[in-house]
Amino acid sequence: MKRSILVEIGSYLFFLLCHFNLSAQMMRMDNMGRELANSKLIHASEMILEPGKKTIMHTHPAHFYYALTDVNLKVSYQDGKVAMYKMKAGESGVSEPERPHVTQNVGSKTAKFLVVELKEHPYKPSKSKK
Repeated sequence: MKRSILVEIGSYLFFLLCHFNLSAQMMRMDNMGRELANSKLIHASEMILEPGKKTIMHTHPAHFYYALTDVNLKVSYQDGKVAMYKMKAGESGVSEPERPHVTQNVGSKTAKFLVVELKEHPYKPSKSKK
């Protein structure tokens, strides 16, 4: 009897932990954008970065991007390299899978852009040559 109560309590605590972890991830997405579509093949999001705000470290599979507003972004890669991107509303592009990076809005206005990722072409770290 005691064991079954402990199992029930443990299961309930596990459920709560999973629920709060998922809620935290959803809140983080809500703070920086919103999911527009998610299927077996693509993941589409509208990303919104307020001036000075940064994303967490992340990667992208091959993707298409489209500036909804003028954007001025600083992309800091895990390997220490930095790239600056200035785009006017309506400009777009495509990218191969992207290595780990943090994106920061270094402009004075809110940056909004669409990102459509192709799930079948994920980022894969390159194998080091010996």
